[in-house]
Amino acid sequence: MHLSKLSIAALAATILAWPVSEARALDDWNTVLAKAREEGTVVVHGAPGKRYAEALVGAFNKAHPDIRVQFSGASGRVDTPKLLRERKANIYAWDVWISGPSTAVGRLKPLGVFQPLRQYLTKDTMDDKHWQGGFDAGWMDVEKKYYYTFDGTTQNPIQVNWDFVKKSSITSIKDLLKPEFAGKIVWDDPRFNGSGNGSSQTIYENFGEDFLRALYKQKIVFVTNRRQLAEWVVRGRYPIGIGVGENDLAVFQKQGLGKNVEPLPDSFYKIQQQSSGFGALGVVDRAPHPNAAAVYVNWLLSKAGQEAWAGVPRNSRRVDVKPGDPTLAPRPGVTYFNGQEESRFKTRMRLQEIAKETITAEMPKKKKKRSKKKE
Repeated sequence: MHLSKLSIAALAATILAWPVSEARALDDWNTVLAKAREEGTVVVHGAPGKRYAEALVGAFNKAHPDIRVQFSGASGRVDTPKLLRERKANIYAWDVWISGPSTAVGRLKPLGVFQPLRQYLTKDTMDDKHWQGGFDAGWMDVEKKYYYTFDGTTQNPIQVNWDFVKKSSITSIKDLLKPEFAGKIVWDDPRFNGSGNGSSQTIYENFGEDFLRALYKQKIVFVTNRRQLAEWVVRGRYPIGIGVGENDLAVFQKQGLGKNVEPLPDSFYKIQQQSSGFGALGVVDRAPHPNAAAVYVNWLLSKAGQEAWAGVPRNSRRVDVKPGDPTLAPRPGVTYFNGQEESRFKTRMRLQEIAKETITAEMPKKKKKRSKKKE
């Protein structure tokens, strides 16, 4: 990142003071870079999988070879308890936390895990012209200061295999209540957090609670295995899928299967949903490498960083970055909301309760871990 003397001065004037515990003050970006190189490391929790590692580690290392990324792509179910155990023992090992907003904002933020993010961002990074809806539209926490989403991938809540369904039979989503579709719909179980719950949220926002309850009673098959869900839709066993994972569907379509599986039109909704996926970040309180953390988050939110993110493929909220998946890019004329914002947490939890109240199918049981026999 190259800054003129004027922008460096503006940077120093607009970024808040670093945490007092760090006993430092921001001089200019060149100083931050120099200190980051001295620190030499930034410790990052990020998304799982090779493609995410390429975006979050490999691309950064090419831009900043003097700063090593110590990266964990372990599940949040693994790294979150680890982080909390460490903090209990006064061990502060993490710098940057990249994940979906739900656990980060709902569980970690109330425990003081994150520090205000703006003090780590340059004026250019926060320029409204770069971001869909302006920079502030990306805050996931109600305070608009701790956790920020850069991902702007849209959701398609309902997919239909038109090889098995006549298009004339579905002219609105309310047609799904027709007797002919009873027993022909499979749904990622909305009693759990995930794409099924997110799809319920979109349906609820558009058609209300009464319609959602009625749809749950349409002899739906509820599953927790999203690959199986996609396969059943592709093969026509259940030709209508709710909460189908786009990546799961793509696996079959790349093999030439399910080519006529398509989402219902945007015109069926008054508002659609964007998902952050794993694409949101915060800087951890008492980060051991604060300068390296500043370099990392500004790089990730820059055009270059977001182009790397698009290669996953995912879509960025930056308007100057081409979509990694054009089929899931925001469409002109469509109104979107982000269902993972903290202000919508109560709604998502309430929808899970509605699902539990209405769905008569037995809740899937968690598999018990086999205990090792004593020798």
